[in-house]
Amino acid sequence: MPTPTIPDNRSSKANIPDEQRLLNKILRNYDTSVRPVFNSTSNVVIYFGLTLIQIMDMDEKNQVLVTNCWLEHSWLDERIKWNPSEYNNLSVIRIPAKKLWLPDIVLYNNADDFTTGYMTSNAMVHSDGTIFWSPPSRLRSSCKVDITFFPFDRQVCAMKFGSWTYDQAQVDIVKSRDEVDISSYVTNGEWGLIGSRVERNEVVYPIGDEVYPDVRVYIVIHRRILYYILNIILPCVWLNLLSLLAFCLPPDAGEKITLGITVLLSYSVFNLLIAESMPPTSEFVPLIGIYLTLSMAVTSISVILTVFVLKLHFCGPHQMRVPHWMSWLVLKHMSRLVRCRRGFRSSRERTKQRHQPKNRNNSSLTDDAAEVCLRLVNETHVIRQSPVAELRSAKQLGSRYATSNSNNLRQRELFTTDVGSPSASAVEMSAVDVKRLAVMEEILKYLKIMVAKQDDEDEVNSVVEEWREVAVVVDRFLFWVFLTITSVTTLVMIVFIPLFASY
Repeated sequence: MPTPTIPDNRSSKANIPDEQRLLNKILRNYDTSVRPVFNSTSNVVIYFGLTLIQIMDMDEKNQVLVTNCWLEHSWLDERIKWNPSEYNNLSVIRIPAKKLWLPDIVLYNNADDFTTGYMTSNAMVHSDGTIFWSPPSRLRSSCKVDITFFPFDRQVCAMKFGSWTYDQAQVDIVKSRDEVDISSYVTNGEWGLIGSRVERNEVVYPIGDEVYPDVRVYIVIHRRILYYILNIILPCVWLNLLSLLAFCLPPDAGEKITLGITVLLSYSVFNLLIAESMPPTSEFVPLIGIYLTLSMAVTSISVILTVFVLKLHFCGPHQMRVPHWMSWLVLKHMSRLVRCRRGFRSSRERTKQRHQPKNRNNSSLTDDAAEVCLRLVNETHVIRQSPVAELRSAKQLGSRYATSNSNNLRQRELFTTDVGSPSASAVEMSAVDVKRLAVMEEILKYLKIMVAKQDDEDEVNSVVEEWREVAVVVDRFLFWVFLTITSVTTLVMIVFIPLFASY
């Protein structure tokens, strides 16, 4: 019979790698569902820390923070210990985490599936039984977004980590650091990292008297505002300036109201863009939304007042004169306040100056008629009493509308001399003279009608011009009022409030 071969333990150890021998020793009779303590009354202390790699996204609409981080777990497994000298001074071994007992630490405020986000990784096992496990994870945590100061807002997002089933008597979780490790942090283009802190809390839930510890990681971030300044804030400021230009357009242009309505439509588009990215909540109202609403209100009021200014401008001959109080307030005081020089005389001034012939210029029609009358009178040798009275009235009319230039003044003097001093010796007039006087009387009749018509037209034009001047002054005054309101609103909402809120 052949002699049985006895295996040589030395040769078998030489053919098996040290890590494999150590792994076989560690996993022999190892149960991953049992806590790594020999005494059931002892607890397992988990040292927890977080290394932030990158802020992937901040979904304001769904209020979810997406981060890329490493979840650091460290604990002592009493069942795993060896002498490094027996394994060629091997003090650390990497073992797949699924083959070891792992603490059931989860993200309580997880906004995604609890089975996703963790990468299957190895755990580092030391010879004294210490296990370090740091799986890279993509976390989607719920974060209550405060959009009050959008786009100058800062957010504080908390991530709550704790054991799902073990209480403090079985598994205790302790923070390994007071802050998040950002040594490998990659900056985000939209959000900047301000700071972080780590806190440990103990909570007693209504299901029992057990204490459940947890570690909460707070990440403080702020929004980078350059994008929003260039794409939202500056266009809103330009729209405000455009709405002010409605007061600079002349009323005759017919585009004042059109410009205001166009600006209102632009504000509506910006409101829709902001509403799409904001959460549908009534707890907070974004600052930029308040600013746009105020701007729309100011623009709407400016359109209404523009209609009022146009009504003043087109107060034509069917309207009464400008009231005395309005003339005193607008044309006398408000025009000085806005430095608007008056270009017209009021209808009252025109009426007052109508009775001052030396300050009134004749129209060309009056000059021509007076010259015709003068030529006819000079050709008449004998004048009777009744035509003389008519000629004297013509003299008064000619003196009232005489021009200041030398030619018209000379004609008025000749006309006054010839008709003002009739001859004392009257003789019988021929038929030709009588016909001439009849023609002259007819001319004087039509002259009076034309002068009266011209006076009525001047009165109407004076009223129209005075109303237009009132509209110009009111328009200029409203421009400065709305410029002040717009400037103050912009400075307060865009500069001062975000500046004070940051402190």
